[in-house]
Amino acid sequence: MSEVVSGHPRFTPQLVGHEAAERGFLEAWNGGRLAHAWMITGPRGLGKATLAYRIARFVLATTEDAARAATDGAGLFGGSPLFDPATPPASLDISAEHPAARRIAAGSHPDLLVLERGVDDRGRPRTEITVGEARELRPFLGQTSAAGGWRVVIIDAADEMNRNAANSVLKLLEEPPAQALILMVAHAPGRLLPTIRSRARRLALAPLDDARMERFLTTRLPELAPSRRAVARVMAEGAPGRALTLAQGQGPELLAALIACLDTGWPVPDWKALIALGEAVGRPDALEAYETLVEAWGWWMARWLRAHARTGGIGEEVIPGEARLAARLAGARPLEQWVELWDRLSARLRQALSANLDRKQVLITVVAEFAAASG
Repeated sequence: MSEVVSGHPRFTPQLVGHEAAERGFLEAWNGGRLAHAWMITGPRGLGKATLAYRIARFVLATTEDAARAATDGAGLFGGSPLFDPATPPASLDISAEHPAARRIAAGSHPDLLVLERGVDDRGRPRTEITVGEARELRPFLGQTSAAGGWRVVIIDAADEMNRNAANSVLKLLEEPPAQALILMVAHAPGRLLPTIRSRARRLALAPLDDARMERFLTTRLPELAPSRRAVARVMAEGAPGRALTLAQGQGPELLAALIACLDTGWPVPDWKALIALGEAVGRPDALEAYETLVEAWGWWMARWLRAHARTGGIGEEVIPGEARLAARLAGARPLEQWVELWDRLSARLRQALSANLDRKQVLITVVAEFAAASG
């Protein structure tokens, strides 16, 4: 079972359940065939960033141990089995007390650069990784490693780069510096340039099944109400990190509020409640809430469309009123029309992130159009 410890992935030394992906990396490492770029793919919350940090921790700790062993005969932590052909490493495990691990946890390792969304001039979180941020990679990778070994870049997430940033990274992938390792987390690899995808080796992480998710949540959050646990399990779709976020965050409540807006005055939305919801996710400091709502609505639509295609129903109801809303949508128009409509509306919802549009107005307009199509 994959276990994702809450908190930032750089503090998370263990990740259980993705042994196949780890073996793929270790086989390349032990065989001297290490690709310079790796793409770790799968839905949000599976542990992709945690795996990227595990790889970075392993590579940098191994490099430091090798340098230490070369000067005094053995590393502080016994050296690295990488340099003894009889005992190649069988795991990415590195002690949390290793100097490299401690520096990574502190965000101060000189041979690790993390590329992620920053903040704008007003201190607000950006909606994408910019070209200015991406250009930091070239001078970093052009420097000599502090330990005389590898320099590692984690891009979290690569599919959040804008086009100019992606092109800047592509140039590095085309002519990678020696002993440079680029680890790209990708929630939606299809959004990346095909030329980037073709230059990276893929490590695909798979979701957990329901039984493992139930055990994971019961173990990690034993005091969580069964109803809340069920919502988190169903909405997470096999992603344990996402399940923790849902269990402790706003996702279920925001989705329930949206469904209530659509269901209460059917087929006309509850305008007062909709405006209140728009204001809640449209404030300058509510970018995360808006992203959570968009993701939750997208999850619900995908769930309903799949269920409707198979059985015509929604299955297990985890959000109040969703079964009734699903039945109403099913009777309003054919399935293929809903797919086409949602593709268009969801693109507009996401555009509010990339184009810094008025999120409140975008949400109200999209919900109104969705409701009009339902009536």
